[in-house]
Order: sequence, then C-alpha cells, then structure tokens
Amino acid sequence: MHNYLVFMPEGEGKIEKKFPRAHYQLTDGLWAIGSPLSTCADVCEELGMESGSSGVVVSMHEYYGHFDRALWQKLAAWNLEA
Repeated sequence: MHNYLVFMPEGEGKIEKKFPRAHYQLTDGLWAIGSPLSTCADVCEELGMESGSSGVVVSMHEYYGHFDRALWQKLAAWNLEA
C-alpha cells in the first residue's frame, strides 16, 4: 500500500467513496490516504481530477511529525497491508 496526501477542495465524499477503508481527513480539503495505486497520476485519475476537478496528490515515502494519534495508527495499518 502506498501513502499519499491529497489536497482536493471539492473532495468531500469522493475520497471516502474511492478509498473507504484507507482515508483520514487532516483538515478541510486535505486527506491522507492509503492506496494500492502506485503513482500520483493513478490516484488523480481515480478521483476524477483529469475531468475538471482540481487538486494535488503527493506521494509520501517517509513521514514524521506531531499530529493526532489516529493518523499515525492509520498510516501504520495501511503500511501493514502493503
């Protein structure tokens, strides 16, 4: 499983629908997701960004910081699914 940050101002509902078991909303318009898709372009396509929705997908190969414990638990679980 690959980890991504997705900034998609109009992503409410789309993220949850496309990645129901592997998403965590950090703040309005910003999610961490886990996906078997191997590229940012694939995630963009899955979310329909090519058809007019704006957004940015960033691959996370490494991460560090201080945030809500639930985020770290989700990232660890997604990595176990790899």
